[in-house]
Amino acid sequence: MTVDEEQSIWDHLEELATRLRRVIIVIVIATVAIISMPSNPAEILKLNLSGYRPLISLILEYIQDSLLPDGVNLIAFNWLDTFYIYFMVAFVLGMLVTMPYMAFELYQFIAPALYPSERSRMYAFIVVVTGLFTVGALYAWFILLPTTFRVLYNFVYQSRVLPFFSIKDFYDMVSFGLLGSGLFYTFPVIIYFLVAADLIMVQTLKENRKQLFLALLIITAVFTPDPTPFSMLLMSIPFYILYEITIQVLSRVKKEKKDPAIDIGIQASREMLSRQQDPDT
Repeated sequence: MTVDEEQSIWDHLEELATRLRRVIIVIVIATVAIISMPSNPAEILKLNLSGYRPLISLILEYIQDSLLPDGVNLIAFNWLDTFYIYFMVAFVLGMLVTMPYMAFELYQFIAPALYPSERSRMYAFIVVVTGLFTVGALYAWFILLPTTFRVLYNFVYQSRVLPFFSIKDFYDMVSFGLLGSGLFYTFPVIIYFLVAADLIMVQTLKENRKQLFLALLIITAVFTPDPTPFSMLLMSIPFYILYEITIQVLSRVKKEKKDPAIDIGIQASREMLSRQQDPDT
């Protein structure tokens, strides 16, 4: 490895660190704003702080009403549990709100590795990443999390124990379920850019379906909010369908797309042949 290559690698790492710092700062600002936002801004504008209630508290109540099975009660086991869930839920909402900005920073980092014709697709990239993350989060909210809580609650009900659960554990499952599913569903974008940068071939993706599905089960075991196989399948099957759709889209794009290097080589060959035929030029 040459000195120039080492310097180039360090430059890329420095740029990545800079963009990560920007993303973290934006997420922290969004998190603090969500925690501080009042549920009734009109009272704050009147300088009436007696009935101040943060909006995040209403969001926490809505999460419980939407996802908590009937008959289940939440308990705070220490003084910091409630503060922790305020921060955790606000952090998740902050990531949801700032996802377009995170997609923008990611695109700016990988843009130098793309062809000039692909660098103009920034807005499409931001929309696709934000859309996929939102789809994954909505899937977790409406299907994955409710099903998970119902399955786990059946074990409690059949064991004839009182359904009292830690409020911290409940919101941890909600937060990691939303974030994990959202990030998981943005994986096709990574595959797309690996193929676009010629780091992986579409045929390789087609030939390694079995290995991918095995890796998929391992990854979902980490991302799913509970260890039951049922939740793993709930996340793995839709993602595998999305993976197959991505392969089909990439196959068509690669067929329609011409490699600029081939065009340059053809043009250079034509110029060389024309010079040999006309020695006076």
